[in-house]
Amino acid sequence: MSYANGDGARPVADNKADKRGKHPNTIANLKMITSETARANQAKGIQSRLLNIAIQEEFKLNAKAFQKIMGDLPQLSSLDVLRMAVHTALARDNFEDAARYAGMLAEFEAPKLARIESTVTTRTENLTDEELEAIVEAEGL
Repeated sequence: MSYANGDGARPVADNKADKRGKHPNTIANLKMITSETARANQAKGIQSRLLNIAIQEEFKLNAKAFQKIMGDLPQLSSLDVLRMAVHTALARDNFEDAARYAGMLAEFEAPKLARIESTVTTRTENLTDEELEAIVEAEGL
């Protein structure tokens, strides 16, 4: 270990001198920009902007085509789409997909009878403390 000003006030690690010039952002690692590299970078920028413009135009065309097609299609419910998927899978002899879609469709057409959805609410704002304690004891809490 060496000292920065020789009086022992501040120790400086010796390995800092070894690391100089090795970091990619140091001045020693900077590359000079010549007119050739500037032209190459400018060409890359122009190419990138042109590509972005082309992608945006293609997206706009696809969106317009999608809107036109959606206007021509009949309105289908989710059940209609599932029925179509079952028939399409059967037409392609893909029985695994047909069975999977039929299972999804069955949930809507014939729901399970054992399943009961119930919501229990207890109005506690008009109850006394004794009534609340009785409810808590009845619930086993």
